[in-house]
Amino acid sequence: MGILMRRRCLGRVLLPLLLGVCLGAERDSLPGTERTEEEMKSAMLYNFIKFVEWPANALGENGTPLAVGVLGNEAFVAALNAALQGKTVSGHPLTVRRLDASADPKGCLAIYLGSSDNRQVARILQSVGRSPILTLGERAQFSRQGGIISFIRDGNRVRFEINLDAAERAGLQLSSKLLRLGTVWREAPPEARN
Repeated sequence: MGILMRRRCLGRVLLPLLLGVCLGAERDSLPGTERTEEEMKSAMLYNFIKFVEWPANALGENGTPLAVGVLGNEAFVAALNAALQGKTVSGHPLTVRRLDASADPKGCLAIYLGSSDNRQVARILQSVGRSPILTLGERAQFSRQGGIISFIRDGNRVRFEINLDAAERAGLQLSSKLLRLGTVWREAPPEARN
């Protein structure tokens, strides 16, 4: 099966799941089961990773485990561990790496910055720089600080905002399907980006 065909099949399978999560589907099909906010964000994060194309040299040897770093929010670490159990991206198994405020996030495929203070977030985003790392956060202004994807609470729903300029600086290509689901934000007008 060719790459294009696999991507189309992947899009047909994952896009409905991602749509359900993004549109606030908080209950599974079984009566009496609820998804926590952390479980919803974990599922969204995994699907975001599936809809990102990294530069060829960013993923390393096929089969090498790729880490998703998490700073803060213990409940999210547990939910993400469960969500990524046995999951792979481009032939690489995914693992969760707990980060502390002084940790170097380089070497992670993605990093999730929980409810850390603005100085920690700014320091980590600066240390990531132009590295091909998907940065995600839950602070309202995260994408405005230079993070790539910001989870935004909207009543019972969790939406997301994408800083497309930050993704481009990191060398990440985000799927048009992902861009249609989130709110896209640009740091500069088109004429200033040339």
